[in-house]
Amino acid sequence: MAETILVVDDDESLLEVCEVGLRVAGFTVATAASGEQAVKKVETQDFDLVLSDLQMPGKIDGNALVREVKMKRPTTEVIIMTGAPSLKSAVDSLKDGAYDYIVKPFHVDDLTATVRRCLDHRQLRKDIATERAMRHELEAAYTELQKVEQMKEAFLARLSHELKTPLSEFQMSLQLLEDVVENKLPDQYKSSMRNFVTMANTGAKRMNRTIMELLAFVDLQRRGVPEPRVDVDMEKICRTLVDRMRPLWEPKKITFDISFNKTITINGNYDILTCALEHLVQNAILFNKEGGRVVIKGENRASRIGLSIADTGEGIPETEFSKIFDSFYQIANYLTRKVDGLGLGLATTRRIIELHGGEIIVSSKVGEGTTFTILFPVAKPAEAAA
Repeated sequence: MAETILVVDDDESLLEVCEVGLRVAGFTVATAASGEQAVKKVETQDFDLVLSDLQMPGKIDGNALVREVKMKRPTTEVIIMTGAPSLKSAVDSLKDGAYDYIVKPFHVDDLTATVRRCLDHRQLRKDIATERAMRHELEAAYTELQKVEQMKEAFLARLSHELKTPLSEFQMSLQLLEDVVENKLPDQYKSSMRNFVTMANTGAKRMNRTIMELLAFVDLQRRGVPEPRVDVDMEKICRTLVDRMRPLWEPKKITFDISFNKTITINGNYDILTCALEHLVQNAILFNKEGGRVVIKGENRASRIGLSIADTGEGIPETEFSKIFDSFYQIANYLTRKVDGLGLGLATTRRIIELHGGEIIVSSKVGEGTTFTILFPVAKPAEAAA
């Protein structure tokens, strides 16, 4: 859209020349023959620029018009035209808020160049003001987001610890009750009471896992890789986890294929790296089909270290890829119903991998299975020595 310019001059000939020249240059032009007419037009229309003669009859001359325009339309620029320039008149115009002044007689090209320079300056100021406002908004939003994150972490930490204390009391009481059932209860009541104690123990263990998951997640948000850091054998962790989870995969008749082309070691914390891989192996089992397969593959190449865990399960829609690593997220309600949990597993896994300088990528096809690939950069000699 063309910029709008109001040309003000009591000289009809000059007014016409300016109007035609500026229209040819692509501007939308309105005219006024006096300061009074100009003020009325400025009150009803927002102009990008007012081009005004300095000396005009009436109560409103060029300088007075500058003041009126700046009072009514602060963002409108003003250029003064004068045939009798002086340092005082120039300074007065600029003090009142004019952008520049041009001396009569002038060539149309000079007028157009001055106008364009003024409008470019105006646009630049608008852009800077917009950028500054957006920056302030972003800073305010970021500050608010930080507050929300801090509140969330504080709430989760408090909730986790408040739950952990009574749970410990509950588990200790169960141990005492179990002793009573085995040693002091008449035989005819032992069988039924054992079932109740077993149910209570199962529920307590499930709650303990949930609380520990919350605690681990909150703790990982606040700090880096905990000490001690050692060289962790990733294949050994995977084989240990598969063996430990045998009660999960054997009833589903899932088979495992584990292969590493070389020994893969990552310098980091053994416990939390185990936690990260545990979530991935467990998901490969829980979301797999009956008689399915899990392939764990490790590759140690010159440029990277790769570890992939692939299953033949239900798969994940591509539209969900960007969400699955979010906190408290699980894929679709039917999965939430089938597999218990808070949806923190993958969020925790990604955080652990990132703390060790790696990244995790997902690929999947619905109905065919899912592959999670962890990539670590190969440590340089200096880094390895450190």
